Amino acid sequence: MELDKNTISFSVICNDEKYLSKVIIWYNKNYKTDFKIKKIIYDEVNFAEIEVSNYKITDLFGLGYQFGVKEQILRQKGEIGW
Repeated sequence: MELDKNTISFSVICNDEKYLSKVIIWYNKNYKTDFKIKKIIYDEVNFAEIEVSNYKITDLFGLGYQFGVKEQILRQKGEIGW
């Protein structure tokens, strides 16, 4: 599958930027993508605006899956409570 060259941005719910940043660094290294956090919107529900230009459509889902897995592992260890 070829990489898409169109830059897109999207938002995800993000309670803690540091966990999302770690997952993005790991994902970019392993899957040769260039996801980056453009800004964090702090409100009743926090969101991270993410931008990417070097990706396959499956990477959008892959990053979300990895972020969800990371949060679940931290929850099971008692490191996060949300």
